Formats: sequence, structure tokens, C-alpha cells
Amino acid sequence: MKKWSSIILGILLITAGFYFILKPEMDVDKLEFTYTNLDKGNIESIVSSTGTLEAINTVEIGTQISGTIKKIYVDYNDKVTAGQLLAEMDLKLLETNLISTQSNFAVTETKFNQAKEEYERDKSLFNEKVISQKEYSNSKYTYQQSKSSMEAALAAVKGIKVSIGYAHITSPISGTVTERSVEEGQTVAASFATPRMFIIAEDLSKMQILADVDESDIGYIKFGMEVHFTVQTFPEKQFNGRVSQIRLQPIEMNNVVNYQVVIDVNNEKGLLLPGMTTNIEFIINRANNVLLINNSALRFRPNEAMLTELKPILEKKAKEVLPDSIQQRFLEGIYDEETFTPTNFKKKLPKIIDGFFYKNSENKLDFKFIEIGIKTGLQSEIKRFFDGDELPEKSKVINGIKTKK
Repeated sequence: MKKWSSIILGILLITAGFYFILKPEMDVDKLEFTYTNLDKGNIESIVSSTGTLEAINTVEIGTQISGTIKKIYVDYNDKVTAGQLLAEMDLKLLETNLISTQSNFAVTETKFNQAKEEYERDKSLFNEKVISQKEYSNSKYTYQQSKSSMEAALAAVKGIKVSIGYAHITSPISGTVTERSVEEGQTVAASFATPRMFIIAEDLSKMQILADVDESDIGYIKFGMEVHFTVQTFPEKQFNGRVSQIRLQPIEMNNVVNYQVVIDVNNEKGLLLPGMTTNIEFIINRANNVLLINNSALRFRPNEAMLTELKPILEKKAKEVLPDSIQQRFLEGIYDEETFTPTNFKKKLPKIIDGFFYKNSENKLDFKFIEIGIKTGLQSEIKRFFDGDELPEKSKVINGIKTKK
């Protein structure tokens, strides 16, 4: 009885041993893979932002005097030239004040001429010692006082004339009227601030975008950098621009620090309008006609059986192709049971080095180490294969597995 028990136990142990030895291979044999192709194409690394379109040079025009608007000569979207008359204030009150100040000036001028004549006469008499010092001093004082009064009256006349000049509102630049804030007959008051009457954009064929860039991305933005953007009214059309200024003044919005970036835009076709919201892509880096791999292949996680079977291959490839410092770290990772898992087996590699699984020419599972260039959310540029054996375009690489039914 004991003999048969020993035999049965031995058979069970041998069976269990074979099961655990063959289990990884048996599991791998059951795997069915999904694939993605290596493709040739262009790739760009970008920083995204939003901004607002504005005219490069915008001037607000107002009036320095209070009064009623008599006539307006321009409207929205009108083209104007520098010095062109835009509006005219009612001059009745100013003209009345001018007449009054001119009359006052005439009176003070008459008094001045009389005082001057008397002063010159008294000066001669004083020199001949005909009149006293006091009489001479009084005459001199009257002359100086009348002179000051006349000068003040003359200044008042000139001030009214300047105000009359301000009553004619002219454009300081050539451009397009983008805003008109007043109507004929409206009264404006300039006692504390200049009332805004018009806004003129100098040249709408050249515009700029003011974009807010997060502090975590501002370090990538450089002067002259190429920019792509879209606007809501033309969602399928891509517009282009270039960074012309990075303003150092920080702007805090919702506890996030942003910096304003100015982008110059060509608007010769006139499709872009001031105030439009733009969705911007700053082109940080670009590569054309390069080999690209879908990131799903780089994110692929083999199961434990597959990883165990390929461990010798990973070890061999790492020793053959990886630089010494990187090789040592990677090998430490695959020798460590805690890190040699489907999730973490590539964790010891630096960001610019990655790898993928594929089936080689003998239809066996294999692995390649690659150097990554530009990386987007969907694809990555393969800068080089560390083993020097490049896979051609349209090669299939593993990006998923499923168990056969």
C-alpha cells in the first residue's frame, strides 16, 4: 500500500514539475497578437495655447474739449488717412468765448499802451528830477501790471483758438475705423478723462496674436518660432505666424502663472478680424519623412509568460547594443523580481530610449531597442535602431495580445 502511495506521489510531483516548466511556453503558444505598422511621415512637437487677434497698431481717438458733436464724417470700417477730418464739435460756444476774450484783450492792450506812454514820460521826468521817486515807482508798477494783464488776455485768446482747433477731430494715422462710440448731437465731457470717440487700426493686413503661455511651457518658446493656428469661423483652415516677442511680465490667472507671447500674422486676404479667438500650436520641433511608430506599440505590456520567455533575449540584446551605463541599469531592472514585470520592465530606460516587440524573419518573438526623437500623443520618431538593423516601412510591430478561444 505504501509502495503504491509513493509511486502515485512521485507521478504527481513529476507532472507538476513538467507543468510549471512548460507553462510559460504553453501560455505563449496560445497568444494571438495585434499589430501596428511602422510608417514614414512627418511629425511635429507642439505646445498648445489660445490667444486673441489684434491689429498691430491701434489708436484710440477722443476729444480734449467738452461740447456737442456737430458732425461725424466717418463710420465703421471706413478707410482713413493721416490728418483726415473725422468729426467736428459745435463751435458756437467757443466762437462766443473767442469774441469775448478778443474784446478783453483789446481793452487790456489799450490800457497797456496808455500805461506805457505814461511810464516812459515819468521816467524822463524822474531822470530830470522833476518828479519824486514815489511817483515814478507808481507809474512803473502800473505799466508792469497792465503789461501782465495784456499778456494774460492774449493767452486766453490763444487758448480759445487752440480749443477751436481741437474741435476738429482728425486721424493721427492711416488705417481702418474699427469702432465709433459717438453720434451726431451727442454731448461729451472732457473734464476728467478724454472721451473715446473712435478706434482706428493702422493696417489690418498685418495683425498680431496675444497668446497666454503657461509657465511650464514658456521655456520652449523662442523668438522667430513658427506657429500654426485656427479660428472658429474657419475651423478647417490653418493659418501661420511667427513669434515676435516674449513678454517678461508674468500674468497670474486662477493661480497659474502665464506669460504673454506676441505672434505676427499676415492677413493680406482679410479673413482674420480683430478680436477673434485663436487655437495656437507652437512648433517646437519638426522632422520630415522619418520612420514613425505608433505609441501603442511602445506602451504594449506583455503577459508574464511572454516576458519570462523573452527575458534571455532582452538580456542578450541589452548587452549587445545598449551603452554601458544604460545597459547596467536595465539589467539591474530585469534581474530584480520586483521591477521585472509587464508594467515596469522598461522603467530603468531613459526617456529617449525605448523598445518594442515584433516577430523576426523566423516568425519568432523578438525585441528591438530604439532611440526616440520627436514624440506626440499618437506617434514617436525612431531616430535609430541600436542594433543597426533597421526595420523597413510597413513592418508589423506588436501592440496588443488576446488569448485564443
